Amino acid sequence: MTDTPTPPEEPYDVGDRVRVRLADEDAESPFEETVGRVVHVFADDSDPDPDPETDPDPDRELARAAYRLEDAESGETLPVVFRHRDLVSTDE
Repeated sequence: MTDTPTPPEEPYDVGDRVRVRLADEDAESPFEETVGRVVHVFADDSDPDPDPETDPDPDRELARAAYRLEDAESGETLPVVFRHRDLVSTDE
């Protein structure tokens, strides 16, 4: 049994180091396991104060977060925007 890291409950910030770990086990990507630095955070804040009665799922805020990454080795900006659930924190 392996200890698989999971995304944090809070959104990442610009400058955070992350590793790409696609949440969908069937997905294939040349960026899988790439370590990068967050250079831009995209967030859908169309409803900054959701009503808990109509939107009871607090995970939805993180589902709206997406990130542009810079490759930690090459310094190049990756041509893909990643979802919060596809990234895990790393200290590497």
